[in-house]
Amino acid sequence: MKFYYFNSTHWDREWYQPYQEFRKYLVDAARELLRIFDTEPEFRRFTFDGQTIVLEDITEIRPDWRPKLEELIRSGRLSVGPWYVMPDEFLVSGEAMIRNLQVGRRIAAEYGARAWPVGYACDIFGHIAQLPQIFAGFGFEGAVVWRGTRGEDGGHFVLWESPDGTRLKTLNLSRWSGYSDFTLNVRGMLPVPLDEAAFKEKFRKFVEEDTENWGDVFVLSDAFDHATPFGETEKMFRCIRELYPEAEIIHTDYTELFDREFGAEALPVIVGEQIYPADGIRNGGGQISSTLSSRCDLKRANDLCQNELELSVEPEMAIRTAAGDVESLPLLRYTWKHFLQNHAHDSICGCSVDQVHRTMLCRYDEVRNLDRMLDEEFRLIDRARITGKHIYASIRQNFKDDKECEAVAADGCYTLRLFNPLPRPVRRTMELELPFPAHASYPYPKRRGELFGYEFLNCFRLYDAAGNEIQYQLKSVRSNQLRAFYRQDSRRYDIYTVICAPELPPCGWCGIEVRPTDAFMRSFDTLTVTPLSASNGLIRLDVNPDGTFDLTDLRSKRSYRRMNDFRIDREIGDGWNHVRPVGNRRVCGAGNAQVVLTQDGPIRAEFEITRRYDVPRALRCEGTNREAYAGLAESDEIVTLEIVTTISIDRGSEVANCRTVVRNNLCDYRLQLLVPTGISGDYFLSQSFAHLERPAGRTEGKWSESFGEPEMIEKNFDGVLGKRDEKGGIAFLSRGGIHEGGALTDENGSLVITLLRAFGRTVQTNGETEGQVQGDRCFEYALDCFGPESCFTELFSRMQELRAPVSNYMLKTEEIAGRNEESFITVSGGLAFTSLKPAEDGAPGAVILRLVNFERGMRSAAVSTARPVSRAVLCRLDETEVSELGGGEFAVTAKPGEIVTLKLEFGQ
Repeated sequence: MKFYYFNSTHWDREWYQPYQEFRKYLVDAARELLRIFDTEPEFRRFTFDGQTIVLEDITEIRPDWRPKLEELIRSGRLSVGPWYVMPDEFLVSGEAMIRNLQVGRRIAAEYGARAWPVGYACDIFGHIAQLPQIFAGFGFEGAVVWRGTRGEDGGHFVLWESPDGTRLKTLNLSRWSGYSDFTLNVRGMLPVPLDEAAFKEKFRKFVEEDTENWGDVFVLSDAFDHATPFGETEKMFRCIRELYPEAEIIHTDYTELFDREFGAEALPVIVGEQIYPADGIRNGGGQISSTLSSRCDLKRANDLCQNELELSVEPEMAIRTAAGDVESLPLLRYTWKHFLQNHAHDSICGCSVDQVHRTMLCRYDEVRNLDRMLDEEFRLIDRARITGKHIYASIRQNFKDDKECEAVAADGCYTLRLFNPLPRPVRRTMELELPFPAHASYPYPKRRGELFGYEFLNCFRLYDAAGNEIQYQLKSVRSNQLRAFYRQDSRRYDIYTVICAPELPPCGWCGIEVRPTDAFMRSFDTLTVTPLSASNGLIRLDVNPDGTFDLTDLRSKRSYRRMNDFRIDREIGDGWNHVRPVGNRRVCGAGNAQVVLTQDGPIRAEFEITRRYDVPRALRCEGTNREAYAGLAESDEIVTLEIVTTISIDRGSEVANCRTVVRNNLCDYRLQLLVPTGISGDYFLSQSFAHLERPAGRTEGKWSESFGEPEMIEKNFDGVLGKRDEKGGIAFLSRGGIHEGGALTDENGSLVITLLRAFGRTVQTNGETEGQVQGDRCFEYALDCFGPESCFTELFSRMQELRAPVSNYMLKTEEIAGRNEESFITVSGGLAFTSLKPAEDGAPGAVILRLVNFERGMRSAAVSTARPVSRAVLCRLDETEVSELGGGEFAVTAKPGEIVTLKLEFGQ
């Protein structure tokens, strides 16, 4: 018999207490750990929960402890990493997980050692399908998982397979208490002196009850939450030897386990995502899936930051790095670290106390501030390049300078510079702001009003770089708006928002020329066909009197009816779980609706639909006249919940864009959006680096009715959710902030998407208010009516276009001394793009391009660059070089599910 003893402390950085309070406990735990290492030489190993952020948190308070920590880490007695923070896998992107592991590895190196080569995911609330491939891409020896796995899938020692076929040795802690199994069942939670007799009795029972599961190889996982290190390991080992004299005891960090217990004999294989709920028999640890919809404000803030970092700032920094400019890489690294601090699973999941989440929202604000500054720097570099002048030449040197006058184009000709961060051309309808200088002495040279001058407007036309006119639709004019030009130099502008569809070249700058015209810029063309309907030739939108709408794919003649329907369930759960009370009254229809046509032109038709639901404001706890608890009931106060959805269709597009604002004055409820498809059967979804399919309804069906944890219909997805058949289908594409959805088994074939959960319960409190997410809550998404020829990669690309910010600025055309409209990099073919970033080593000229194959067969992509590539290298995910591909243009081929990482080096 063998006993592998693993001791750690599972350290949630913030949870039922705020970060700074938990940090006091962390410093105390570190003090005790150092004492044990100094006084108990037989204490061989300890693991800091697979995270390196604990090192920063400790040494910021006690920098004098750093030399001792470095010594322990170098000697292998203290394991740290591989994560920076232990994240949630469903609520952050795959790229964010890769950055997390890269930061963890970098900090471990700063302390003198490599990061712990174990994919430790002990308390994450379920696991993505591609985690084995990600861990293998960092050279890990194996993974340790608990929540979401089945106990019946072959025991504790298994191989876990990703969609690409990668198999990783995995310790499955499925049964009992997971990573705290030994702590809770044998040793006890507190670091008190060992009672040898009691320990022996508990240990014998522990072994006898679990021999069927472990066989003759046991893992003793001693790793309770926020546990103070326990040093009497030698005494415990002596007690075990007295009970089992022939047993071998290995004080492990799991590396020996993966080396010795995953031999040549066949092992069971588990496949794909792990989201099995706790059944009380095979899996005692809850999967905890409803965190996907907790604190919708956090989810939206996270995804908007993620969009900016991954789809704007990093491609911009890659272009700068390729040119040898690495001055701002430290700031980019700092921004990522600050962002990742919100990815700890009890943080991003929204299951902590209110103060934790208030702090997180401040961090998100700071990350977006940093994103904006890096983006501004990129715009200033482009401005200096094309004008030949530093920004200092265009701003005030003193308060008497009239630099605003110099910014006015006397001829009325301006150029709007646009940057497309995606490595493929983009032609989609977008809203662009044209900031005309509002100088009182220099009005725009061409202005017209209607016959008697009711409203004077600038008259201008738009042209692309080839001189072709770009038709536009004027959405709004805001006059005399104050905007920062640069630092303290703020200026006033007349902001014209136009709707147009320019063609943006791949990963590069382009210009739209604004030229004055004598003609009054109006168009009588319209996409509307009735007062409540519009058509663009590909899809037709019909708004119904009750505020629902129908979408019809004019190519297949298929209609998707009664979109924009919502359902409201009562909520008595918390940040972890959605629970409906007994006798739940589901609200399925609105009391009334109002429809406003907000855009009516040749490019876009847009309707604003307000649906109103009269609902009891909250739940209340009822009592008797003797103040005894009698149950839950809805309050007597009735409030009107308004849900305002703006739905638009654009010329030449199969996508309907939606923006839903919930004016939330309602408490204790869950709000879901229904998308009836009329298509039966399975649905598809995106997950980090993966395209998956799931059955409609509950995967476990009626079998799960008796589970300790109910299986939810609504499960994780990362932006794309849809159904299809031989005619095509419809896909829900989220801009961000929405991560919970599924498919009902109703006759409408409905997709169901959770927008928010409002709850008052928080951990270890008598209730708090901020989980009720009061106020306006915004959700942006699109409905894509795609044809039978469309593949998942195309849907994913359209979602990226919805998410990718387009950096822009406007200047006088006469200031532009030269034009350089080349695309930095172009990717074409069947692989999806996920990242373009500076190389992790920070070398000038070195950038990383990552692609993934979402399809079922082999797919290829061609990669070309405007500047010569001196060296192209195929890498692992951690950017370890594998093989050279040469230079210049090249093609990349990937098998189904494979993630491909390329390092491109540009000569200086």
